[in-house]
Amino acid sequence: MNKHFRELLRLAALSMYAANGENLYDAPKKAGMKFNPDYKVDTPKKELREFTIKGRKIMAYSKKDAIKRMKHK
Repeated sequence: MNKHFRELLRLAALSMYAANGENLYDAPKKAGMKFNPDYKVDTPKKELREFTIKGRKIMAYSKKDAIKRMKHK
Protein backbone atom coordinates (compact mmCIF):
# COMPACT_ATOMS: atom_id res chain seq x y z
CA MET A 1 0.00 0.00 0.00
CA ASN A 2 1.00 3.49 -0.59
CA LYS A 3 2.20 5.49 2.44
CA HIS A 4 -0.25 8.34 1.71
CA PHE A 5 -3.16 5.91 1.35
CA ARG A 6 -2.42 4.35 4.76
CA GLU A 7 -2.23 7.81 6.30
CA LEU A 8 -5.61 8.72 4.75
CA LEU A 9 -7.16 5.50 6.09
CA ARG A 10 -5.81 6.23 9.54
CA LEU A 11 -7.17 9.78 9.49
CA ALA A 12 -10.55 8.56 8.23
CA ALA A 13 -10.76 6.00 11.03
CA LEU A 14 -9.85 8.64 13.62
CA SER A 15 -12.43 11.09 12.29
CA MET A 16 -15.13 8.39 12.32
CA TYR A 17 -14.23 7.55 15.90
CA ALA A 18 -14.28 11.23 16.91
CA ALA A 19 -17.67 11.74 15.21
CA ASN A 20 -19.08 8.87 17.30
CA GLY A 21 -18.80 11.07 20.40
CA GLU A 22 -16.77 8.65 22.47
CA ASN A 23 -13.32 9.31 23.79
CA LEU A 24 -10.62 6.74 24.45
CA TYR A 25 -10.00 8.20 27.88
CA ASP A 26 -13.62 8.46 29.02
CA ALA A 27 -14.90 6.11 31.69
CA PRO A 28 -17.25 3.45 30.32
CA LYS A 29 -20.83 4.65 30.32
CA LYS A 30 -23.28 2.76 32.47
CA ALA A 31 -26.82 2.11 31.36
CA GLY A 32 -28.15 3.29 34.69
CA MET A 33 -29.34 1.66 37.87
CA LYS A 34 -30.89 -1.73 37.47
CA PHE A 35 -33.19 -2.93 40.19
CA ASN A 36 -36.10 -5.27 40.65
CA PRO A 37 -39.21 -3.35 41.76
CA ASP A 38 -40.77 -6.57 43.08
CA TYR A 39 -37.82 -7.32 45.39
CA LYS A 40 -38.75 -7.79 49.04
CA VAL A 41 -36.49 -8.82 51.90
CA ASP A 42 -37.74 -11.99 53.54
CA THR A 43 -38.48 -11.24 57.16
CA PRO A 44 -38.09 -14.12 59.55
CA LYS A 45 -41.44 -15.57 60.59
CA LYS A 46 -41.81 -15.34 64.36
CA GLU A 47 -44.18 -17.62 66.18
CA LEU A 48 -46.25 -16.65 69.19
CA ARG A 49 -45.40 -18.66 72.29
CA GLU A 50 -47.25 -18.98 75.53
CA PHE A 51 -45.75 -17.32 78.59
CA THR A 52 -47.10 -17.38 82.12
CA ILE A 53 -46.54 -14.16 84.01
CA LYS A 54 -48.06 -13.70 87.49
CA GLY A 55 -50.33 -16.66 86.84
CA ARG A 56 -51.72 -15.25 83.60
CA LYS A 57 -51.08 -16.99 80.28
CA ILE A 58 -50.08 -14.56 77.55
CA MET A 59 -49.26 -15.28 73.90
CA ALA A 60 -46.21 -13.29 72.81
CA TYR A 61 -43.01 -13.45 70.79
CA SER A 62 -40.68 -13.14 73.78
CA LYS A 63 -40.82 -12.84 77.56
CA LYS A 64 -40.19 -9.12 77.28
CA ASP A 65 -43.04 -8.81 74.77
CA ALA A 66 -45.28 -10.83 77.09
CA ILE A 67 -44.59 -8.41 79.95
CA LYS A 68 -45.41 -5.45 77.72
CA ARG A 69 -48.62 -7.09 76.53
CA MET A 70 -49.64 -7.82 80.13
CA LYS A 71 -49.06 -4.19 81.15
CA HIS A 72 -51.16 -2.93 78.23
CA LYS A 73 -54.16 -5.12 79.16
